[in-house]
Amino acid sequence: MTASGLVDQWPAAIAQERHWAYQRRFPEAAGFNIPVATMIRGPLDVGALDEAIRRVAERHEALRATFRAGPRRLYQVLRPAGELPIEVHDLRHLPRGERLARLRDVGATEAARPFALSAEPVLRAHLVRLEHDEAVLVLNVHHISYDGWSSPVFFAELDDQYAAIVRKGTPQRPVPAHRYVDYASWQRRQLAADAYADQLRYWQDLLRHPAPPVDWPTDEVDGQAPWWAGDMVWLSFPQSLVQDAQRVARACGATLFVVLLATYQLALQRLLDTPRFAVGTPVAGRTAQRWEDVIGFFVNTIVMPYEHDAALTFQDLVGRVQKLALAAQQNQDLPYGVLLDRLEPPTPQGRTPFFQTLFLLQNYPSPQRRLDSREVQSRKLVTGSARYDITFSLDRLGDELTLELENRTGVVSQATAVALAREFFAVLAAAVASPGTPVGDLVPVPVPVTVHRRPGAEAELDDLFAGLVADWRQPR
Repeated sequence: MTASGLVDQWPAAIAQERHWAYQRRFPEAAGFNIPVATMIRGPLDVGALDEAIRRVAERHEALRATFRAGPRRLYQVLRPAGELPIEVHDLRHLPRGERLARLRDVGATEAARPFALSAEPVLRAHLVRLEHDEAVLVLNVHHISYDGWSSPVFFAELDDQYAAIVRKGTPQRPVPAHRYVDYASWQRRQLAADAYADQLRYWQDLLRHPAPPVDWPTDEVDGQAPWWAGDMVWLSFPQSLVQDAQRVARACGATLFVVLLATYQLALQRLLDTPRFAVGTPVAGRTAQRWEDVIGFFVNTIVMPYEHDAALTFQDLVGRVQKLALAAQQNQDLPYGVLLDRLEPPTPQGRTPFFQTLFLLQNYPSPQRRLDSREVQSRKLVTGSARYDITFSLDRLGDELTLELENRTGVVSQATAVALAREFFAVLAAAVASPGTPVGDLVPVPVPVTVHRRPGAEAELDDLFAGLVADWRQPR
């Protein structure tokens, strides 16, 4: 409610409607949760941290939104920032072993806990106090109001506000000139003005004859799992492979993303022995500079069809994918949800129309988490849910890449997902060594790959706080 007693509500963005529908249909799913645990070492002012989170939410109203379905559209209902307190778990009085056990429980429970989007804001926060100079901040945000590009904005704002509070100074970052509700309203005006007509025609032509859904091997699939249940592993590999891929990209006049996407499509074709399919890939959606410092969900998904031609050389395949990627980016503004409404493609049971696997190269800035120069370390937690059959997410930091591999356990096994990843690296090694070879003649080169299996948030927290556990072995 506003000071005048009116409900502070605004139209939701078009992409938010799909998240809302998903959560309404599967209220137990946590696939759109974005949970992060952050270890903070150094004296911490809990009251200042609580106030800093409230101030960030005041400046970015997407973080304090709930949602209400109207007769014709979905609305964001903005709640007061004061309704976003940190839930504090003070464990300093417990024995050392119990502290870690409780910490694990808080992280695992929060990561897998769904959001009731009509009843609670999209941001939840827990602070677990372990010692006078050690604490863990567990933040969980729903994807409906937050994306990868929002993360560096959020943590920069949090650090700025916290420092201003503890130093009794003025924040350095200016108040954002634009709001997420401005973006949602602008997008709907664009749609009403038929501004996406040319883009719609492009996608209609490209997807006129969609490929059939991908058929995965059924070995080791958990037939009893809810369709949204998921698992996740991380894979590491020789970084020289990334440098070789960058070299081929430069030689082909393409981007690293295009080389890796072409490799992924080729690996998928080899694994499944299917000639036609499509892969989804997200785009940031912040096509205007005015949205760069705004927290919200701007991401759109574009569809990249693949038709196998064994006679194409790998460098020719890269050129073909580059051409398609450039055209797709020029037509990226049409919301994926609108595309579905207009084209009405067949919807496989419980699966995404047009594509069933998502490929992404995370290239947004790594968020700087400092909290006024305190030692800070963060790690994403596992939700136990999956949004797509397989999500193949490469995270780039400089010349280094890591792979986060998520699979929907009721549709495709983790063994199949890992086999796809191994095929990807083997095909990439062969392709960068001989980019002029026809793809049908490429002989995959086995690459040493390490699979880090973390069955849940508990193991994730163990890894994150390994140093802390070592510290606890010493008397305090």
